[in-house]
Amino acid sequence: MIDTLLLDVDGVLQFPRPRFVADIERDYRWAAGFLAFQRELLRDPAEARSLVGDGDLMSVVERLLPRHVSGLSAREFLDRWLAENIEVNQDLLDLLPAVEVAQIYLATNQEALRGRRVKQLYAGRPGVTGVLISHELGHRKPHRTFFDAVLARVARRPQECLFVDDKPAYVAGAADVGITGLLYRDNARFVAALKSYGLLGPGHA
Repeated sequence: MIDTLLLDVDGVLQFPRPRFVADIERDYRWAAGFLAFQRELLRDPAEARSLVGDGDLMSVVERLLPRHVSGLSAREFLDRWLAENIEVNQDLLDLLPAVEVAQIYLATNQEALRGRRVKQLYAGRPGVTGVLISHELGHRKPHRTFFDAVLARVARRPQECLFVDDKPAYVAGAADVGITGLLYRDNARFVAALKSYGLLGPGHA
């Protein structure tokens, strides 16, 4: 019986703010646009290591940013990126207290800076039991070790958990350890899935 909901953050509980790219490109002169920098940043092996607590994102940004833009420090960029490039899925957040489970944890890949931001936004919110972050666990999705660490933290067996993520590879990683996985596409289909599992009453649209 499922009694624990595990929710991804980026792509489920929050999304990039649509105007952020236009705003930061308006304010600074980028060599090939902001998205070219973001792609390089997110593909950098050091960024991946920071997700498991090996190194920090600041040093990666300090190394890469000068090749893409002038007049913008790594600290200024990160402060703005963390504060402005988030649009919360408020409808889903408001729904969480009504989900009929014993506990709801956020299970997310984040380095330390973004991890702190996630905790500021969601820890202690109604319906949110806790936040499990890759850099603190020392493992990241979709690896089995991440899900093993999550199960240990929530003190549940795989069959007692439902994991929701927008990335198929991460859903498959959860399934590999026996956790029921659900691919998030939009709120309506998520609500329908919760009802099908008996985790949400019929009064919720």
